[in-house]
Amino acid sequence: MHREYEFTIITNGQLTEADTASVLEKYENLLTAEGGAIIKKDVWGSRKLAYPVKKHYRGHYTCYDLSALPSSIAEAERLMKIDENVLRYLNLKLDDKVDVDLRKAEIAKAEVRKEQKKMD
Repeated sequence: MHREYEFTIITNGQLTEADTASVLEKYENLLTAEGGAIIKKDVWGSRKLAYPVKKHYRGHYTCYDLSALPSSIAEAERLMKIDENVLRYLNLKLDDKVDVDLRKAEIAKAEVRKEQKKMD
């Protein structure tokens, strides 16, 4: 059964945009392989790390709201532990059940409200 997760990945900040996209695509394909879906992808970009991680001072942050199987999450975490291009990752289970279309609609409504508040 698919569950809803929030998955944040910090990749090496010295990678080119193409290399970063390649690393992220690898994990996106793994997480969505068995019927999972990416509900929202939020790219925060390159930021200075609070402290050096693996002798790196900058990292590229990407946050996902996704639907995936627990086995896909476990495999992604296993691979991230040994991937030298992934500095850190954080995985949070948000819910045991997820309706992808409903969640996408909720996120779209929240973004519209946020834009309306900016204009006021």
